[in-house]
Amino acid sequence: MKASTIIALLYGPDQPGLVSRVSSWIFLRGSNIHHADQHKDLEANIFFQRVEWTPSGQIDEEAAAFEKFAHEDLGMTVKVAKSTDRPKVALFVSKIDHCFHDTILRFRSGEMAGELACIISNHDALKGDAETYGIPFYHVPVTKETKVEAETKQLEIVHSHNANLVVMARYMQVLSDDFLNKAGCPVINIHHSFLPAFAGGKPYHQAHSSRRQTDRSHRTLRHSRS
Repeated sequence: MKASTIIALLYGPDQPGLVSRVSSWIFLRGSNIHHADQHKDLEANIFFQRVEWTPSGQIDEEAAAFEKFAHEDLGMTVKVAKSTDRPKVALFVSKIDHCFHDTILRFRSGEMAGELACIISNHDALKGDAETYGIPFYHVPVTKETKVEAETKQLEIVHSHNANLVVMARYMQVLSDDFLNKAGCPVINIHHSFLPAFAGGKPYHQAHSSRRQTDRSHRTLRHSRS
């Protein structure tokens, strides 16, 4: 059985010895680090770190102790989670199904820890599949004229399911600042896109057209130099 782990995300003003102090705190408790990644924003002088470890003792007690250490001793903003946590997730989709199926199957296999609480879509194309999976499905049409009302309804659904995370799985709408401010939980987009370089409709078409124009410009430049 896989051991339960603690995952901590830290950020704050950079200072000497942060990596050493974090790893020493974990080591001196007899705990074992599995992953540790850090990054420094040179312009803002902000240090970021993600560290995951197996605790030597009671997981809740050690998680709380580390949170106190990071905040009070290091002066860092910190968020601590446990691999045993199962956040509720609201999945936003449109009518293309590959991200939809892939995400659900990853949750079901245990690759992603959590519970898919509901599916919200601006189309009803995936309703039957959602029912097959046994996940509540909500069809909330979105147009330019009804976007405000639609997002109000979406927020009501997210909150009614006590979602801890909103995942956009090829949801082909741009969520407003108002939605993000009122969601009360993180919102992530797991589908690759060309935003913000090619915003709006048909981003792939825009990117292809831009590439062709760039190629023509390069050919013109080469000819002018020959």
